[in-house]
Amino acid sequence: MTESKAAVSLSKPGPAPDSTPPDAELPIPASPVPESSVPPHLEGLNLDWAGYVAAGEYRRALAAARLSPTPLPGSLVSALESLHDFQEHVRAHKYPQARRSLTRLSEDLSEPDPPLAALRRSLQVPTLDAALGSLEASETARHVEPDALRAALAPALDTTLTRAEALNAVGVLHAIHEENGQARQLFEQAAEADPGHYRAISNIGNLELQAGHLKEAEAAQRRAIALSPDFAGAHHNLGVALRRQGRVNDSVKAIRKGQRLAIRRMRDDTPRGLGGAAGSKAATWLKPSTLRIIGLVVAVLVFYFFLKGR
Repeated sequence: MTESKAAVSLSKPGPAPDSTPPDAELPIPASPVPESSVPPHLEGLNLDWAGYVAAGEYRRALAAARLSPTPLPGSLVSALESLHDFQEHVRAHKYPQARRSLTRLSEDLSEPDPPLAALRRSLQVPTLDAALGSLEASETARHVEPDALRAALAPALDTTLTRAEALNAVGVLHAIHEENGQARQLFEQAAEADPGHYRAISNIGNLELQAGHLKEAEAAQRRAIALSPDFAGAHHNLGVALRRQGRVNDSVKAIRKGQRLAIRRMRDDTPRGLGGAAGSKAATWLKPSTLRIIGLVVAVLVFYFFLKGR
């Protein structure tokens, strides 16, 4: 289950032709729907799932496939679901979940249905595997220099589906080094490579906040929330921006919502189905009393940063 998103628009015109992923080897043939077969409630919608895939708009591709008035192979819809989930998990920095989605995608693409052949050529699962592998490895390598991290993330930087995530990671390291100019450039490149990468957009808002551009910071965080309403970080960052504008009530609401979402994500990310001591330990951490303590600690930290930011 992926994070909740805003409604998907399939209104014509379709995706711009210049947004085709550079690593797509062959275009996927268009899948036009005869006008006579389109039900009245679907008229005017662009249901060319293949065109959306070619443009890298996998969420719209999945929506179009699900709404197709002509039956599509179940393996194709399943592959689009796995592809969509992979992108969402990478955006959310959930690499274990992304790995599972990639495994499902590989299994889906092994089916013999003809539409999957073109999808296989476009996606290149081995390339995605190497790109995700470089992101996973960077988590344990703990690079301290941006250039070293960039070199380690070369496979991810060269792959359309993971490029934004890699750019964002390098940008965060620049920000840690207080190299805000380089960080902002990379965050903006990430948002350009993937306009749905809400964490990169939130990071731009954080830099705006540091620079004292409070309205711009608020706008960036609201944009990130519009893309991913369940992203706790953006709600917290929005609260800080509002607090510095003197909008205390709105600030408290935003930060409290961020706290609730953070606790919910902690609960959702805890491994399920564990047996023995591991299962008992996980269950202990998920008890309401423990979660309330965590929430209290988070609230104290938020209050500290409020005072610090005055």
